[in-house]
Amino acid sequence: MKFLVTGAGQIGSQLVSDLVAGGHDVVVLRRRDSPVEGADVLSGDVLDGRLLRKAMAGVAAVFHCVHTAYDAKKWKEFLPSRERAVMDAAADAGIPVVFPESVYGFGDQSVDLPEGAKLSPRSPLGEVRALLLTAREQHRARTVSVVASDLWGPTALPATSVAHLAVLVPRPQGKRGYALGNPSLPHTLTYIPDLTSAMIYSAMHAGALAPAGDRILHTPSPETGSLEDLNELVSLRSGVRYKRLLPVPNVLLRTAGLVSPMMAELKNQAYLWNRPAILRSGVLAEEHGLKATTFEAGLEATRTR
Repeated sequence: MKFLVTGAGQIGSQLVSDLVAGGHDVVVLRRRDSPVEGADVLSGDVLDGRLLRKAMAGVAAVFHCVHTAYDAKKWKEFLPSRERAVMDAAADAGIPVVFPESVYGFGDQSVDLPEGAKLSPRSPLGEVRALLLTAREQHRARTVSVVASDLWGPTALPATSVAHLAVLVPRPQGKRGYALGNPSLPHTLTYIPDLTSAMIYSAMHAGALAPAGDRILHTPSPETGSLEDLNELVSLRSGVRYKRLLPVPNVLLRTAGLVSPMMAELKNQAYLWNRPAILRSGVLAEEHGLKATTFEAGLEATRTR
């Protein structure tokens, strides 16, 4: 089969790798003019209708992974129009669109988030995510949004992954890691290949999974564990002396937020780290048999890639 992946960051690049390994043909439409191993690459913006239709020719589904800087204002300016353009073209072509999604749109429910929860954002970033999810529900295209918690894994971007910033980058060097909130609280960490596997499965079964035209599903993810648990394992595997993670002082986060939009947004998202944050399994795990990768197995793959 042939698929289109828009964007080739930490999620898009893993999708391409998975699809190629599965024997599929892949077209990548991305803004940068740089190659992606195993895929045919078209350079440009999805707002270019002619280019988007060319990229979409003959594909069975679209994985829309285009993103922008971690800033609610930029998200609202950049993301809705591009999602709408992709959904319009996909609806015309009669193919589904599969999106990676976060827990942000569900706000306080993230303390123990069941599949099927109502949107209830409590931060500017969450408000944008809720807006996008609502637009997908109302659009004529068939869409599946696959929700993940904080991401880690082989293609994770260390600058944006809490697990990598706090643990996977400093700890193998013997350096102490720092984290938001309380790193010992239960907190779901989603392994990126689990997310991409769930997205591919959803694309191939979109008609059954989203018979009404839209569906929000959960990525199979470990429901137990914390950032501190990952720290202990990484310390052991790296042969370095275990050092507990230290929380980033709130005053530092507030001060940094005055000059950095990203830090200001992280401050708004701190509610996810000051109490448990658990992504519960849904139909992909319970009815379709998709499995979550353990910390042990994920770490081995992440370290050797």
